[in-house]
Amino acid sequence: MTQETSSYGELAASLVAQAAESGGDLQRYVVAPALLSMLGGLSGKHVLDLCCGAGYLSRRLATMGAHVTAVDASARLIGIASEISRRENHCINYVVAEPTDLSAIEDSVFDDIICNMGLMFVRDLPGTVAELARLVKLGGRFVFSVLHPCFCMPDACWVSSDDPRPLYRIVDNYFTEGWHVSETSPGVRGDKVRVKHRTLSTYVNALSARGFNVRRIAEPRPPAEIITIKPHLEIYARIPPVLVIEAIFPYI
Repeated sequence: MTQETSSYGELAASLVAQAAESGGDLQRYVVAPALLSMLGGLSGKHVLDLCCGAGYLSRRLATMGAHVTAVDASARLIGIASEISRRENHCINYVVAEPTDLSAIEDSVFDDIICNMGLMFVRDLPGTVAELARLVKLGGRFVFSVLHPCFCMPDACWVSSDDPRPLYRIVDNYFTEGWHVSETSPGVRGDKVRVKHRTLSTYVNALSARGFNVRRIAEPRPPAEIITIKPHLEIYARIPPVLVIEAIFPYI
């Protein structure tokens, strides 16, 4: 497995480990609130957190009363997540597994499956969705966030003037899918993390092919009161950095 195509390479592991306690500003103030709002009440539900990283979202789900199973391909990240959960007294079941091979988990056990900013690291999207269709209950949901495919792609960039505030964003080669360096995911040494750009239709069609129906889409942005205390997030109030999708696995 090469670094650029791994579920989580060493740079991604460093990034998530660094953000384990705080979640990062974009995650904490934009992505997580949108995901949790779309999920609604989780008390008593069985929830899978796919590509859980260091368990930031897993712990939040547990505090909401969910029975959480958290999966990641990185044993290092699972170790970090387990230690934090032990320290904070969260009861979470952690599993080391590739997203395309979740055979350690029984069929049809989850009310909700969540993947928070993880599908961009997945090499085999159709294979991953096939596994999730096996694990989710009829009537259950798959809710996930990804970098917005219409604005975050290999040749996208901000254009600035002498004013430090970017003027506008250039996007190009939207239909060219492939691995690229993410400007929104700096590593602990200022490095960048490689993610895979896919078109919106690729995501939706992968869901449809396995019986999921898209019900809602959100393009979250930071509210004005957050921008006041976190002004560096202002650019994300102009162009959405993230797409959140809710897909239902319907009753037959």
